[in-house]
Amino acid sequence: MTRKFLTLSTSNTQGPAVPWLGYVTQRKTKLMLRRAIPLLSILSLLCAICPAPAGAMSTQAEIELGQAEDQQIVAGSVIETDPLLNAYVQGIAGNLWNQVARKDVPYSVKIVKDNQINSFATMGGFVYINEGLIDFVQSDDELASVIGHETGHIERRHVITTNSKAEILNLLFGLASIFSPIIYEFGGLAEAGLMAKVSREDEIQADRYGLQLMSRAGYDPESMVTMMAHLGVLQDEHDDAVSKYLQDHPDPAARVAHLMGYPELDPTTVTAAEELVQASSDEERARYDFARLRLDQVLEKDPNSSEALLDLGQSELALGLPNRSQQTLAEAAQLGSPATRAAANQRIAALRQMETQEVTLTRPDPPNLQAAVAAAQTAHLQAASEIQAREDEGKDQLKSVQSRLDTLEYEVPDLSNINIRRGSRVEAIVKNLTSMARSLNSALQDTGGSTSPIGGVGSLEKSKESGLLKESADIYGEMLAPFAMKPVPTESMAIFPSYPAMIDELSLADGEMLRSVDAARAALTQLDQSLGDLDDFLKELDHASIGYSGDISPSDYMALTPSMKKCVDQLNAAATQASQGAQLFNLARSRQLSDRITLLGLGTSPELYSTLQYALQQRFGSSGVDYRTMLRDGLTPGDVTAATIVAADIKSTPESVIAEAKSSGQSIIDVGNAHKMHAWPLEIFMGLVYLDYTDDPVRELRKADGTLAVDLGKLGL
Repeated sequence: MTRKFLTLSTSNTQGPAVPWLGYVTQRKTKLMLRRAIPLLSILSLLCAICPAPAGAMSTQAEIELGQAEDQQIVAGSVIETDPLLNAYVQGIAGNLWNQVARKDVPYSVKIVKDNQINSFATMGGFVYINEGLIDFVQSDDELASVIGHETGHIERRHVITTNSKAEILNLLFGLASIFSPIIYEFGGLAEAGLMAKVSREDEIQADRYGLQLMSRAGYDPESMVTMMAHLGVLQDEHDDAVSKYLQDHPDPAARVAHLMGYPELDPTTVTAAEELVQASSDEERARYDFARLRLDQVLEKDPNSSEALLDLGQSELALGLPNRSQQTLAEAAQLGSPATRAAANQRIAALRQMETQEVTLTRPDPPNLQAAVAAAQTAHLQAASEIQAREDEGKDQLKSVQSRLDTLEYEVPDLSNINIRRGSRVEAIVKNLTSMARSLNSALQDTGGSTSPIGGVGSLEKSKESGLLKESADIYGEMLAPFAMKPVPTESMAIFPSYPAMIDELSLADGEMLRSVDAARAALTQLDQSLGDLDDFLKELDHASIGYSGDISPSDYMALTPSMKKCVDQLNAAATQASQGAQLFNLARSRQLSDRITLLGLGTSPELYSTLQYALQQRFGSSGVDYRTMLRDGLTPGDVTAATIVAADIKSTPESVIAEAKSSGQSIIDVGNAHKMHAWPLEIFMGLVYLDYTDDPVRELRKADGTLAVDLGKLGL
């Protein structure tokens, strides 16, 4: 989307020039909505700590500046509060920060509600990760590469190695503009003094440090390369979601070229023993495809490596190859030390024991089941037509709102020359403007874009298939495919009992897509109405007088208060309505992922199901429910995954969540929604579990045109 600044500008507000503002004073002396809030505290702090060059800044002074900036960011942004998602990000960050050199810096990380793929760091250990980036990464290791990179900026003091107080001010104001919500949504990136000001050399240094950090913390250094490769694919596709990242960071291909020269990524320096350790680490974190790939490489060099065979047997089991797993384990049992042989025989015995415990699944009538799937597919096509029509209307509404915002560009008064005193009426007005901006940006984030209802539900129009509608259509296609095979594969027959529950989930997803678009449209209608009142308020504010004390007169403030409160309330209501639409949208995404997990066939045998239990235990501290309970209660592996995630989020148990679903007649995902769990983190974690089984490094590095984004030979893949 085209973004422009919504700025503060007026002609009747006079005051001394502020030479440090630089780009802020251009174009009618603009000021981003939130910059004025902590201006005095920042100025006084800088005067106290910056008589010498900024490079000599003490750690304590750096932390204080970072805290001041953090207050701005939190005041003007929506920060994700979901406990499970924050624990996940904090856990990865904590593993990295255990390895840092600057032990006197109190590192922290926050998740910013923004669907752009981006991240950044400020002074004093503050790291911020956009929701869009968390939704984008393919693994814990890729997220670790991002946090490691941002930590590198802090460790190397890139943010504060400037030559003058003026440069620090420009950087602070630039950072503030990033998080002034209206500015961030519609601002001209070239004018904001963004983190792109960090030099290319600093970015390369941050990559280097992050690579070392994640390697020491036990994360796969190659994931930094796969992350860059994924970004490069989006760059080649001109995807808007990555445009902000590319403004703030160098070209991914150039960064990969530098990364490939570092020893952590040089396959010639990696010993078989080190590769085996990395494969074991992948397996411990349920990255089964990566583990299998590395173990195959180890066995190419040393076919008699009993340790590699032992681990490979476990990975093959997880990937749905129990017979091959037994063969591999049998090879391990013939080789190696007595301890290795004992471990292999123990695993073989466990596999055979699980086979004897396997419960015969109910075999539905294939013709009737095929007819049920086909009928559901037809119903989806009909629903898609209505959903897409309403989405098209929503796109028109979104354009109208954006157009109205453009007309407000020069109506926001300029407060940059006013000495904003704590407790003053001007400060109260700025705080209310900040609240309006935050609500407006939140509403726009939750309504439009590829991960929001308007734009995200997509289309089934020929040659334009996209979004959630296409995902459901693809799932129906995969469900129907086995019926065309003669005979129907045994592994497909084993999944058939889960089909009725899967159809129910997809049907519910269709309803949620429709309601999410309607909620987004209602929010846009509220926004459209609110912008008229905001326009009136800004015009009133533009004519308010500033006394010699630097404050608005009591009479003017009293006159402004009713319209100001009305704008705040209306924009808050629009944001709430939009968030409800986003919740419905992400519930639909979670249901689709539940079906995707079930289609992996993890419920077809106790052996395969045990690998899912292991993955859930590693991620959420609970293995879900046992195999017999899953079958007895008519659950799918997707249901068990959802129940485990919901239980971890609301601090319950999977058994309790499942019992509540049965007693209320709801689905597991509905129970999470009833407990007010944010559906976006639920979708994120469902996706991570799915990727544990499908995360193919070769496929991921392949561009849309079929070429490889990275030379796999250089990675040893």
